[in-house]
Amino acid sequence: MHHLVFCSLLALAAGYANPGPCSGDCWTHDPGFYQRKSDGKYFRFATGAGIYISSADALTGPWTAVGEALPGGSQVDHAGNTSLWAPDIHYESASNLYYMYYSISTLGSQDSIIGVASSPNLQPGSWTDHGALLSSSSASPFNAIDPNWISIDGTPRLSFGSYWHDLFQVPLTSATSLGGSGGAPAVQIAYNASANHNIEASFVFYRRGWYYLLFSSGRANGYDTSLPAPGGEYRIVVCRSRSGTGDFVDRTGTSCLQSGGTTLLASHGTVYAPGGQGVFEDTSRGLVLYYHYADPSIGLSTTQYQFGWNPLTWENDWPGV
Repeated sequence: MHHLVFCSLLALAAGYANPGPCSGDCWTHDPGFYQRKSDGKYFRFATGAGIYISSADALTGPWTAVGEALPGGSQVDHAGNTSLWAPDIHYESASNLYYMYYSISTLGSQDSIIGVASSPNLQPGSWTDHGALLSSSSASPFNAIDPNWISIDGTPRLSFGSYWHDLFQVPLTSATSLGGSGGAPAVQIAYNASANHNIEASFVFYRRGWYYLLFSSGRANGYDTSLPAPGGEYRIVVCRSRSGTGDFVDRTGTSCLQSGGTTLLASHGTVYAPGGQGVFEDTSRGLVLYYHYADPSIGLSTTQYQFGWNPLTWENDWPGV
């Protein structure tokens, strides 16, 4: 594994790093990513229909669209169940299965569901849909979309949320069931008090004694009809915590429950509005950030979002923490 150093992450003194090369099918929206255990083959999952799947033998491509995880959509009878969002993938060695969490909703709605499916090999045609795991309504403090799985001290947890009261986390008893009797209460882990609380797409990962919380901040779409004020578009933000279950702060020490967050990657050059991100550990490159972005030279519609990736670099210390 490469030696990595936290240099305001990707925000270098001369600007933000450009994405690594990508060939073939480089379209993606809210990517979920995994490198298959058996052979190292790369699989990229994306928002749309029954969750689009592309694969490649190298991170750089050529990427090939190979089908959908759940053709026809989710078995859950809910509005939006034929156009699923924001997949998140993880592997469990005990069952030798890959699990995928996905979102069912419609744009701007809080009436949402997080579902889960499993596969032995990540291939189209191999997925079993287990249905709904978590839901929200207008009576909920959160919106049940944008799921992300992590194990903390042996307890699997799901982070999720979008707008409303922003980002939350809940324990699981297994990959397909919530923790506690009837489901443990969700705990808020990040909140932005400004405007319409526009943060979403949480992703938590562990490194050297710290849990890092990435999320997307700003307006996510609609760029083809009107652009937000500069800086108001999507960007990737980071906070960190010793526990991973709360107390996330940014680089200045500001709590992520009090609108904190250090920018990791923002618009620059032909990269506009990076977001919908995650991190995986590549067998040859170490930690890699992946995300989608709009390229103004191609178009600003969500149907034209591109796949971006960068090796992560880090500092050994973070002042104020």
